[in-house]
Amino acid sequence: MAINKKRIIYRIGLYGAAGIIAFSLYTRANVQPETDEEYCQRRGMVKIHDRFFKYDVYEHGEMKPIVDMLTKECNGNAYCEIDHAYQYVLKIPYKKSAANRNPSDVINQNGGDCDEKSFLLATLLLQNQYECVLVTTKDHGFIAVHVPNDISLKHPSSYLVLNGKKYYFAETTFSAGYIGQYNNVEEREIDAVFDMVAKKEIPLDTLEFQITKS
Repeated sequence: MAINKKRIIYRIGLYGAAGIIAFSLYTRANVQPETDEEYCQRRGMVKIHDRFFKYDVYEHGEMKPIVDMLTKECNGNAYCEIDHAYQYVLKIPYKKSAANRNPSDVINQNGGDCDEKSFLLATLLLQNQYECVLVTTKDHGFIAVHVPNDISLKHPSSYLVLNGKKYYFAETTFSAGYIGQYNNVEEREIDAVFDMVAKKEIPLDTLEFQITKS
């Protein structure tokens, strides 16, 4: 008989079923709980302001052919590349979802909600190393993107300032719009800002907001 089986029989005889249950609970109680970081890594999620989100921003080149197609006439102009990616996402209809669509699903199913379309936009932007953040409220999420050369942007514009850089609002639920457009979100409504490059939440007190109603 295997040693483990002998031990189980011995415990049953000595403690009975109640003892075995108590022993199991004691063993589980002494296992170190899983940290949020470990949970996110195991489940492919991120924690943003005490809420967990499926992180579907791809770091490989799956979206690169689409990005190349969208930006082929931009000749390296940063605003052009960012705006073409943004306008592409705007044309995808807003559709509520009970499931988490990944960026590929949003394209293939021609629809996504605010989080899903935001993750798609971030995926497209990060293919060409454009820095962006996810801004969340109680029931909404949108992207803000740093435009290296912002002289082509429409003004006045809404943006936040992080480490001296301006990140312009890029609301994905509009049917038509422009980068920097006011999206009816007030500063007091913002719960969290998440760095899509560093994959970490940014303390709100380190940010400045310039929200202009246009």
